[in-house]
Amino acid sequence: MRCAVFDIDNTLFDARNRFEVAISRFGVRSPRELPFELQKEFWRDFMDPNLLKLDRPLYRAIEMVHDAKKRGLRVVLITGRYEWLRRDTVLQLMAAGIPFDELVMRPNDNYQVDRELKPSLVRKLGCEVVEYHDDDLETLLEVRKIFPEALLFLHRPDGTFEILVGRE
Repeated sequence: MRCAVFDIDNTLFDARNRFEVAISRFGVRSPRELPFELQKEFWRDFMDPNLLKLDRPLYRAIEMVHDAKKRGLRVVLITGRYEWLRRDTVLQLMAAGIPFDELVMRPNDNYQVDRELKPSLVRKLGCEVVEYHDDDLETLLEVRKIFPEALLFLHRPDGTFEILVGRE
């Protein structure tokens, strides 16, 4: 079975407003500037189900999901969102009209960076990844090592994207 994999935050939804609300109380611009325990606190705040309403659907990326389905691809969503956010994530996806065959979420209490976590999850899918969509270049480059023939789409939270070619 061939599949197309999509990230959620800043790929299918613009999560910049949610990020700004969550980071504002810490007095920094990036969670990487925080000690590890405060980073964990930031990520819990960022994933507050009450803040999901701040996200905006990225319609071009959502069209790409529909196109993948029309081409007979299995659509898998792999997200850094924690498993405890599954119900709210599914509701958000349904409200935006995003079809999917499988939703793979970060295990609770997992603090791996996406470039390590997502490739480990992709290996377990049991399908040939022919497209991978994410907003993180490092994650895409790690996925390329597993599926060198896959088309890699680097998405931006403003809805634009680029297709990566072999030189990155």
